[in-house]
Amino acid sequence: MIRSAMLGSIRTSWEQGTASHGLMEFDSPQFSVFGGTSFPPGPTPFTFDLSAFPVSTIQLAVSAVTRQSADGRLSQVIGDGLDGAALDGASAGSAVLLGSLVDQNRHTYFLNAANAQLNYVLNVAPRMPNGAISHRAASREYWADGVYMGFPFIAYYGAVTKNQTLLQTAYEQCMLYREALFEPNYGMWGHIYSADTNSWSDEGIWASGNGWAALGMLLVARTIETSAFGSQMTNQTTDLQNWIKEILIGAFNNANSDDLLPDYFFNTGVSFSDASASGAIAAAAYRAMTLWPSVFPSHTFLNPAEKIFNTIVPGVDELGLVNPVVDPLNWSSIGTVSTEAQAFALMMSAAKRAYDSKAGLADVVKRNRRMHKFRA
Repeated sequence: MIRSAMLGSIRTSWEQGTASHGLMEFDSPQFSVFGGTSFPPGPTPFTFDLSAFPVSTIQLAVSAVTRQSADGRLSQVIGDGLDGAALDGASAGSAVLLGSLVDQNRHTYFLNAANAQLNYVLNVAPRMPNGAISHRAASREYWADGVYMGFPFIAYYGAVTKNQTLLQTAYEQCMLYREALFEPNYGMWGHIYSADTNSWSDEGIWASGNGWAALGMLLVARTIETSAFGSQMTNQTTDLQNWIKEILIGAFNNANSDDLLPDYFFNTGVSFSDASASGAIAAAAYRAMTLWPSVFPSHTFLNPAEKIFNTIVPGVDELGLVNPVVDPLNWSSIGTVSTEAQAFALMMSAAKRAYDSKAGLADVVKRNRRMHKFRA
């Protein structure tokens, strides 16, 4: 129900990309950077079996390419206009590049589209004075959202093509965005900072923005780790892990009494709980505990993640809609339907499934060791 409601709500470029990630992680995790198998995946014979071919992800990739603008941004062309973001289109880039790897019939179709998207991000999108890629196309702005939208695709492309420079670029972009947006007094990120005016457009500690940042850095870290250069880039991975950790700690320490996160933290006048941001943060926590348990111990992160999961899932309504959620187009208002909220719920469910599977396997191993010791 969550999945179908998500597919029925897609409108914009960032929604297309976020939905494609949600489907990849939920339907076809073996094709994602969380798959635990060799990366990147190789050509795969087409089948409608989601366990053997990432059908749902590639379906969204086709749609993203079909609506690619002349300047290379994916998922842009809707009616007569383009959206104003420089990075949002790249959120579908990983799904499109995956299509070039697994879909032999459309290899060139997907690869050309991915190349055009990469060229836009690296060579056309505006840059800040320090080299950070602007999240907006007509102005120079840092948005916390951009960490998820653009930088995982750069890293993914670097892993697929064995280009360490691109992996380093993805890491450095995360670093530059953190330097601009991190608020040390709160341990989390402000939402929007303008390099044109050298002032905050939205200094509020928006929970969804912190969710975007945490999930984006998690994807970059995992992509670097599973790439051919993972052993050479452990310092970068460690930095990303620490930056994710500070967001998770800050968010979980400031949850509302209903176990969800507030739309905005810290007395901004906005007080409602947001299942969208909460799902994103919980998804990041489950993944981080599964991948890096020594850095993200379960005794610190499991309980708040479980509380969020056990609040969101029973609250899904008869149409499969996650609620309550922030309006994606008005960050201070409650919305009715949110594609990213639906996608975050899928990501959270997929991440919890992976965590529970690993935890269950660990319990089996412990039991077997105890039995072996007893028999000995």
